[in-house]
Amino acid sequence: MKPILFAITFGSIFLFISCAPTKIEHSLTNREKFIQEVNYLVDDPELANAQVGLYIEALKDNETIYSHNEKKLFVPASNEKLYTTASALELLDSTYQFKTEFYQSGKINAGVLDGNLIVRGMGDPSISGRFRDSDILAFFKDWADSLKAHGINEIDGDLIGNESFFSGNKLGYGWNWDDEPYWYSAQIGALSFNDNCVDITIKPGEKPGDNVVVTTNPVSEYFNILNTATTISSDSNSTLRIDRTRGKNEIVITGGLPVSKRESSLSITIEDPASWFVTVLADVLIREGISLKGHILTDDSNFNLNSPDSLSHIFTAYSKNLAQMVKVVNKGSHNFYAEQIFKTLGAEINKKGSARESSQIISDWLAGIGVPDNLAISVDGSGLSRMNLVSPFSTAAILRHMYKSKNFKPFYDSLPIAGVDGTIKSRMKDTVAQGVVRAKTGYVRYVRSLSGYTTDRDGNDYLFVIMVNHYSVPTSYINNFQDKICILLTNYKE
Repeated sequence: MKPILFAITFGSIFLFISCAPTKIEHSLTNREKFIQEVNYLVDDPELANAQVGLYIEALKDNETIYSHNEKKLFVPASNEKLYTTASALELLDSTYQFKTEFYQSGKINAGVLDGNLIVRGMGDPSISGRFRDSDILAFFKDWADSLKAHGINEIDGDLIGNESFFSGNKLGYGWNWDDEPYWYSAQIGALSFNDNCVDITIKPGEKPGDNVVVTTNPVSEYFNILNTATTISSDSNSTLRIDRTRGKNEIVITGGLPVSKRESSLSITIEDPASWFVTVLADVLIREGISLKGHILTDDSNFNLNSPDSLSHIFTAYSKNLAQMVKVVNKGSHNFYAEQIFKTLGAEINKKGSARESSQIISDWLAGIGVPDNLAISVDGSGLSRMNLVSPFSTAAILRHMYKSKNFKPFYDSLPIAGVDGTIKSRMKDTVAQGVVRAKTGYVRYVRSLSGYTTDRDGNDYLFVIMVNHYSVPTSYINNFQDKICILLTNYKE
């Protein structure tokens, strides 16, 4: 419709008045402002080549506040740990404890076990110093005391470690071969010790030209140290490199370390966890006064108490409960603990401790909370594999389900707190989100995820999932993008 113009004359002044319809602008609601601000962040030209997925939901009424690519598949990295820990808490319960069982073949006479000592591993990831004041041998010392309390001071037969509780590969499907020496890629095993790593401390020699000084914990003949690294002048840059020869327990230390550097520590993975376990256990038993006459062996055959070589149970050692284990997994994003829990799902529920079985169990559990199998594909427990594919929708379903679960508290308590602890200790500091946002991170190269919970200024709870794949900007840029969304949501007011 064309506007109608009226002309009114006042002396020599003409006023033209239009009768065209006028568009009245309404002020934006807080919800509209929030969506507009998030859209602005998502439409950042720097993220144009990235895949971005977002899902935000108000938990009081399960209303979707914002969604973007919520049903597309993303590599989750360590967001996969949400799938592992939530399903384990629900299917095994927060009170679940890992066990390590001790059996004997033969009789005990005058302090001598006339037969073999069998240790049956059942996936306990915590046989280390983590819960024992950093004494990595504390468990083994306690077990030596227990054996002596049962009248065993000498083992005339063999020390056998049975690892049949788990099956399949000791590395996850799709893991990178060049990660194998490093603690975050430790092998998986029903019998495991010290996160299946040896702890190494390195410090410079007294003067340039001296070899660097290397100490290990524990001291063991299970591995070899090849140290050609030297001490270099204080004004030189460190070229120190520590590696492990693939498929061998051979730790290679090369390069140079400035004389001015302080000592540094790191953990290097070992090959064949069960053998590592029984080798160190034997060393401790002998030092604690229990002699061993036979061999140190491992066995992965099916454990059968009704076998011809009838076994007698001596004692069972129990771990901390699962609630404490998932806190290790999520707070520090601990891959090894996640993988041990992951395989335990299959071993306990279907008596098949394989990654394939555990993957199916998680898939079935997800289906039960409304996630179709084409929206979540899990192949490992930690997220180290790029073969995992999940959607913001499926991660949100887990967060929603756990919010109403009897196991919500241990799940929620396991999540890092913004600006306070865990993997987001240094993020969102001095903002409204500090101490409020609880979220699990995820990172492998070109992948960054952040998913969890927050509470707005009115006390309303929300879940959020923020996933970014294939970005080319620095990861700090993605962190900032995710943090801004969390801050906006925490500052939200209806």
